[in-house]
Amino acid sequence: MPTDSRDRRRPHEPALYQTGPYGKLTHMIEQLSARRRGRPRDPAADSAILESARGVLARRGFTGTSMDEIARNAGVGKDTLYRRWSSKIELVEHLLSVLSAENVPVPSEEDPHYALFLFLQDIVRFNTRSDFGAIIAGVVGESARNHDLAEAFHSFWRKRRRIAADLVRPIVDPSTSDDDIERILDHVVGPIYYRLLLTGEPIADEYLWDLVTGIPSRRHLELETHNNNDRKPNSEHT
Repeated sequence: MPTDSRDRRRPHEPALYQTGPYGKLTHMIEQLSARRRGRPRDPAADSAILESARGVLARRGFTGTSMDEIARNAGVGKDTLYRRWSSKIELVEHLLSVLSAENVPVPSEEDPHYALFLFLQDIVRFNTRSDFGAIIAGVVGESARNHDLAEAFHSFWRKRRRIAADLVRPIVDPSTSDDDIERILDHVVGPIYYRLLLTGEPIADEYLWDLVTGIPSRRHLELETHNNNDRKPNSEHT
């Protein structure tokens, strides 16, 4: 039976473009592309970059820190750095989150008062006994002038406040509103950072325990709200 002259290849014989020089080149390109698409991030490079960023930020502050110096100290190329974090602000926000999660974890204590106390202890310890305090102070100061940095820092801070809120909830009445939880956090965490960033006054364990045990009950909040409403000027008499 005659064969079609347009295709004289034997059955299952690859076409020239699959086996010739062009085919080999195509295969190599496909393999390289697949390798690039599937290449996992090197954890060692991530760690080196974060350690470098931590050191530079602690020494120079946010404004004096450059991505070039971070990459150079980490021993990686700038392309490696920018593939992971597209900007200095993005890198700083990630660094703050990683350091906080590692050094101020959520306590597993069953006693909610003691769990919150340990959490506050870790905040004080990490800010006073490491370079984290210097990093935070630099970021807070620059946030007053840099809107994008302020937004990133607020995002980081909201996440940390949610963790603290979850530690407060078991202490107060289950019906306590989110607004009341926020007020409690202001009364508990606010004084700590006031001393850390502004006055420099010591923060002893007794001070922290007083903050924890001073968390108002639901009844106290209701009375406070009622009293505040009574103090409001009456528009009918003005």
